[in-house]
Amino acid sequence: MQNLVELKKFSLDDKESFDKAYSSLKFPLAEHSFSWIYLWDGCYKDIKWTMVNGNLCLFLTFEGNRHVWGPALPGNKLSDTIKICFEICEEYNKDNSINNTAVMYIPEELKEKYSKLDGFELKEQNRDYIYKRKDIMELKGDKYKSKRNLKNYFIKNYKYKVEKYEKGKHMNGCIELLDKWKKQKLSVVKKKHHESLDDEYDANLKVLELAERFSLKGIVVHVDDKIEGYTFGEQTNKDTCTDFFEKTNLNIKGLSVLIYGELLKLFECEFVNSGEDWDIDYLRKIKMSYHPLQIRKSYMLERE
Repeated sequence: MQNLVELKKFSLDDKESFDKAYSSLKFPLAEHSFSWIYLWDGCYKDIKWTMVNGNLCLFLTFEGNRHVWGPALPGNKLSDTIKICFEICEEYNKDNSINNTAVMYIPEELKEKYSKLDGFELKEQNRDYIYKRKDIMELKGDKYKSKRNLKNYFIKNYKYKVEKYEKGKHMNGCIELLDKWKKQKLSVVKKKHHESLDDEYDANLKVLELAERFSLKGIVVHVDDKIEGYTFGEQTNKDTCTDFFEKTNLNIKGLSVLIYGELLKLFECEFVNSGEDWDIDYLRKIKMSYHPLQIRKSYMLERE
């Protein structure tokens, strides 16, 4: 089967095709982004894609398993398309001593369609955290009192300046901050999460290099004329933006709250997706502290 389908190497030239496919989703997950996948390609191996029955289908190897990464979009002849995708993966598996294959990151809005496919089983995978963009910007009401207090503390106690990210102007200072952030995190997170910190560090280096080329929007915060925070996000469709990365000096109280709201001022949409928590306790705690409007589940599809 693989010989009958031409697989293309995932490259910068493909961004427009992926952006068009993913924007058709009402609530795209963080993984439904060309930029996101490209930035995290240190975690993924042998990324390829093709069109099957007019559907964009992405294939990659993650943690030793070959997967279809995200739903086939727009979903034409879904049963036949998924069977072909599994055959492509399973042929790859035979040549590379891999066993497991699944369609990953199927969003809730497509759950019903995928649950009806004969010979396959749908399982819960993870969850993305969705907020009202206006809520994070304004921090109104009792439930945001603690966040509001943190932001006000920062504004009152620090001399700061907010700027839009420019590579030539800000990249070196952001890398210095990234190095500091990694040292701070290594001292407080569990050892089992250290490898994921390395992956996150590498992805951040890429976003600092490629943000402008990908049309990502970024904010930099100077404290006493030194870069102590940066963050980046992307407009995924007309209703939703996704915040990708946020790095701050963890010793500066309230900065992370301020910079989140400043980033969201750059977008014009109703919702913001902060991505999944990867089953990491400290990430789940942070995401819940902003009181998500929705927690959108993702699913994986496996053979029965």
